[in-house]
Amino acid sequence: MDSEPHKIEILTQACKVTDKIAELEAAQKGQPLTVLGSARQLTIHPLIAEVRFQRGLLAQLLGKLGLPDTDEALEAKAEKISQTRRKAAKTAQLKVVR
Repeated sequence: MDSEPHKIEILTQACKVTDKIAELEAAQKGQPLTVLGSARQLTIHPLIAEVRFQRGLLAQLLGKLGLPDTDEALEAKAEKISQTRRKAAKTAQLKVVR
């Protein structure tokens, strides 16, 4: 990466964004998911929206690095998601409302 200083700058920015996400998530702990908006309507908490924005920015920065996705990493991620969904399906209880 020494011959690609622009990638070092991108990685530096990605690290800063990651730190900001951690800071925002810490600030969100114990806060409600929704707050009253200017017209007294229920709206998503601004910290949640900002975390979502920062994660999108992080994804863009990491995408610019051109790192290869490994099949093993993708398969492991898919398996973890499948396990989570199977567990949720087993514990789910449906109520019939008439």
